[in-house]
Amino acid sequence: MKRILLTVLAALSSVSLLAKVELTPLFSDNMVFQQSCKAPVWGKAAPGAVVTVTPSWNGKSYRATAGPDGNWSVKIDTPKGGFKKYSVTISDGDPLVLQNVLVGEVWLASGQSNMQMPVESWRAVRTNQEDIAGAARYADVRLLQVSRATGMREHDYFSADFDKWKESSPETVRNFSAAAWYFGRKLMEELQVPVGIIHSSWGGTIIEAWMSEGALRAFPEMSASLAQVRSLSDNESEREKTFEEEIAAFIREANRKDLGKSGGLAVWARPEFDDSSWKTLRLPNTVQQLWPDTNGIYWLRKTVDIPAAWAGKDLTLSLGPVDDFDETYWNGEKVGSDVLWNKAREYTVPARLVSPGRTVITIRCTDDHGNGGLYGAADLLFIQGPDGQKIRLDSEWKVTLSVSFKGVPKSTAREPNIPTVLYNAMIRPLAPFAIKGAIWYQGESNAQKAYRYRDLMPSMILDWRALWGYDFSFYITQLAGYKKVAGVPGDDDWAELREAQEMATEMLDRCGMACIIDLGEAEDIHPVRKREVGERLARLALANDYGRRLVTTGPRYESFRIAGRSIVVRFTDVAGGLRVIPSGDFAGDRYGSRGGKVEKAESGVLSGFQIAGPDRVWHWADARIEGDTVVVSSTDVPHPVAVRYAWSANPVCNLFNAEGLPAWPFRTDDWPGVTYGNL
Repeated sequence: MKRILLTVLAALSSVSLLAKVELTPLFSDNMVFQQSCKAPVWGKAAPGAVVTVTPSWNGKSYRATAGPDGNWSVKIDTPKGGFKKYSVTISDGDPLVLQNVLVGEVWLASGQSNMQMPVESWRAVRTNQEDIAGAARYADVRLLQVSRATGMREHDYFSADFDKWKESSPETVRNFSAAAWYFGRKLMEELQVPVGIIHSSWGGTIIEAWMSEGALRAFPEMSASLAQVRSLSDNESEREKTFEEEIAAFIREANRKDLGKSGGLAVWARPEFDDSSWKTLRLPNTVQQLWPDTNGIYWLRKTVDIPAAWAGKDLTLSLGPVDDFDETYWNGEKVGSDVLWNKAREYTVPARLVSPGRTVITIRCTDDHGNGGLYGAADLLFIQGPDGQKIRLDSEWKVTLSVSFKGVPKSTAREPNIPTVLYNAMIRPLAPFAIKGAIWYQGESNAQKAYRYRDLMPSMILDWRALWGYDFSFYITQLAGYKKVAGVPGDDDWAELREAQEMATEMLDRCGMACIIDLGEAEDIHPVRKREVGERLARLALANDYGRRLVTTGPRYESFRIAGRSIVVRFTDVAGGLRVIPSGDFAGDRYGSRGGKVEKAESGVLSGFQIAGPDRVWHWADARIEGDTVVVSSTDVPHPVAVRYAWSANPVCNLFNAEGLPAWPFRTDDWPGVTYGNL
């Protein structure tokens, strides 16, 4: 009996060694291979196993032997792209067949939230509904959505939404990157071959998170962050446990420092406590109105007069949501608490605590990140009596900061804004999958360090190219207009970031930039017009990678000369001539208003230029088109030395070429800006 059992166990063991090979989501049903190349295919198998990869387009078997770690790889010859459906069989003795495989063009799309913003976004639901409904017509634009993840070490694996490639359909495109999908759709329309888009983005992220440790070693200011990453576990659960221990210790120490409590008693909640030295804040509001960028333990007090008719009866105290945690007191006695920042507080004040006359409501608010305080609607702040009558509390409160949370530990479990962690988990495991190129939309999170971005952006491109082993094309999306229109001309961090993006394209071969200065919106950092973004990026690829005769850019600054009281600016890429093109119906969203400079620009007056003399003081300028040049002047600048165009976060500007593409922001000076020296 024992011998039979051992025989069965041995048989089961041998079966397990013949399990199907393991593949990343890059190799799945519906995938797209890059055409006309030697495409890498890789995976895991039992150590020593012989793996064959056999594509149906040529019937040839490519062999590899799995190493001691189980890793294997081959390179297969791919045919010219087309819409014929193929299969690929991968076998270590137990075949795995990939179905509905296409060969065409493959692109990687990455960046932060404006690349991540889906086709059916929070604001594009109506704008893109027709495109979503008709997405199945572009089923051969195939989509691979890399799941968001962080890594303290370089990964050779990743997860994907749906675990595989998907055909475009109304169901799949609605949550896929809008800029990337419109880019792929345009390529397929023009090239008449399938297009595969690998999308790997994460909103709100810094460029350093998308770079490798090797690349970041060139930046001395990164040394401490890189050392921190090396010290952290690659296991997310372990990092979360470490954070919980650190934050618990920090909170214990903060509570110990809180003068509002003594011996466990809320001394600042007592009605006799003198709060006359505290600051005043009208609620609802965030406490950061008084203490900008400061998290910590705040105390808020409000004195009210309780009607005699309410005495000895239960009352309802409504505060709306409290960010993040609260302890709420009525004349010094706790009546409620909660720890959910987005949950409206509604506490019952028991009858035994309700006396007529002067009553003090005190809230101990712990704000551990972001903004804090009572931020809900004004009509959620009240005391309601048994008769249904209310005492409104949306008025002046006394507020003080007891403990600042400067230096509070931050969770590294899924924090994306740590150098290298997105490269490790979301870029590294994609290589060396054969791609034609990459498109990129990021920079908002690096605007305060725009001068440093001049080095970071080209370094990242070179970093990725080194990872893949060849210089694929790389196209950048320049930041759109955003924020309130500037009242006076001068320096600006977003303008400097746009300049840094342009510099990256000039430093490296096979790079380009899509200017979208005309597509931004004053009130939303996520402008809705992503179809135009994707199609402008596609213009670059179609012209530079596929030989199409297309205008790829708007007018670009070439040179300037001083002519008396004016500066004459010459442009390239005028494509049929310089034009003034107002925003029209879109102006309200683009600028947030229609008055002043906006009204002038929308009337057809060339706008967006500023000029300075030797004193380096900038003035709005008059400008007129003369052939391929623009003549710029100002009565306030008799001796001009420099000119700028579209040089602000949200410039009022309207210079285009005849193709309808906007002129790139530029400056002729090299004077240090507001981000100079920021590391």
